[in-house]
Amino acid sequence: MLLLAVSLPSMPVFALTRIMNVRHWTAPDHTRVVIDTNDEARYRVEKNDKIVSIGFAEAFVDEKVASQVAINKAGISSVTIQSLPDNAARVELLLSDGAETKVFSLKKIQDKPDRLVIDIWLPDVQKKESEEREQVKIQRKERIVVIDPGHGGEDTGAIGKDGTREKDVVLSLSRKLRDTLNKKDGYRAFLTREGDYYVSFRKRLKVAREYGADLFISVHADAARNRTARGSSVYCLSLGGASSEAAKILARNENLADIIGGSENGNEKDESEPILLNMFQTNTINQSKAFGHCLLGNLQEVSRPKSRRVQEAPFRVLKLPEIPALLLETAYISNPREEKLLRSAPFQTRVARALADSITEFLPLAPPPSPAADAAQPAAQPAIEQKTKTKPAMAVKEQEAPASRPAVYQVRKGDTLGKIAARHNTTLGALLKLNRMKLGAPLYVGRKIKLEEVQKVAAGKKGKQAGGAGKGGPRTTVVKAPPAASAASFYRVRKGDTLAKVASKHKTTISVLLKLNHIRMKDPLYVNQKLILPHDASL
Repeated sequence: MLLLAVSLPSMPVFALTRIMNVRHWTAPDHTRVVIDTNDEARYRVEKNDKIVSIGFAEAFVDEKVASQVAINKAGISSVTIQSLPDNAARVELLLSDGAETKVFSLKKIQDKPDRLVIDIWLPDVQKKESEEREQVKIQRKERIVVIDPGHGGEDTGAIGKDGTREKDVVLSLSRKLRDTLNKKDGYRAFLTREGDYYVSFRKRLKVAREYGADLFISVHADAARNRTARGSSVYCLSLGGASSEAAKILARNENLADIIGGSENGNEKDESEPILLNMFQTNTINQSKAFGHCLLGNLQEVSRPKSRRVQEAPFRVLKLPEIPALLLETAYISNPREEKLLRSAPFQTRVARALADSITEFLPLAPPPSPAADAAQPAAQPAIEQKTKTKPAMAVKEQEAPASRPAVYQVRKGDTLGKIAARHNTTLGALLKLNRMKLGAPLYVGRKIKLEEVQKVAAGKKGKQAGGAGKGGPRTTVVKAPPAASAASFYRVRKGDTLAKVASKHKTTISVLLKLNHIRMKDPLYVNQKLILPHDASL
């Protein structure tokens, strides 16, 4: 028998601890049992074979608490609760074979009372799940996206006026996003939690790494005292302060999730935090921002974004040095109108589609061509002489090309620069340069966007006359064919470069650079790294 004594400050005899409730949540690999008390409890833990017994001194069980709770889930069969003589109480847990346990107390926070938490897990199941995730990474053939439904279990998240719980709506929306992505060839999506249970920040990040995720998205619903506040917003990690006071407050509240959710180390500083921060590549954060800009554009089709720029804050759940990561606040659950939308299946579906469209735009699938084949393009061909017979004594009159004029496109609802570029057979970099815009600049409905300049090719070119073209003699016009694309060119990465900057500078797209260089969006850029540019890139 293993006996664990927990000593707490002595209490007066008359100050009995009341056991108010016994609750539980189950996950595929673990079960959590929570005992609510009205004050800090004095308790002792005994472990004997399959039984964990927790004895409470100076305590009694509330009448409304059931004497037995059948669970029959991962690692545990049932819980028995009973009052004992001499102002004592006992809670016994009947475990299954191979189960391990940890018992710890949590102090009251927000609307949560003092609690005693018993975590029961099956190491064999956890190991198997971890190995399965690693196999997905090893055998990967698709783009991997990990979707993180915020909160869960003990942590309900924000609650709307009509009782809508954040943890429920974000799980429902995340499932829709997962199913939408999994219907697309070349994409596989996974959730960090499949049901109503809490997953610690460390576990969420561990899941993303084990899958080898190309992208991590944490889905939430916002809340504010001002019930008129509305709109969606997108956040990426900040290594320093927050981009606004609102972002700072939001990050502080979201970072409490481990404490509210009942993580034993929730109020401790992450020991690996300095290492993680040092590992962070500016490139990864810039990739996160690039995806955020794309997402904001697509979300305009669903709801009005609260801000038209990607916000930054030190969210613990986004600390993934090697994986682009975003936190999405879908809408304000504190706003009565948006609370109804969040419960609405059609609204959830529209948000899921906007997310899926943004993901496929950010993580293109086209197989990359061989860089060696691109570099081995033939040299420019010599000019081609085209002999054009004309009537005697009449010279071919050259048609003058009109002055170049820019084509203009008027922005419509739901447009993004990426969509406009694809629709008009141009590049994002070309649009940015032509319109003197920065990556991520907002697009307003009705705004006029210049497209590539349109020129009419001259019907004929004034060329050399052949064979003694005197008056009345036959004339020929020599027309030079456009020069063939030159051999592949290269660019050496400089300090501070990102793929987005390189693409914009050379009038190409991130997708083209990824294909040409056989690299993935999450791969870091190194100073002096040589990047292959497309033949028509502006140098």
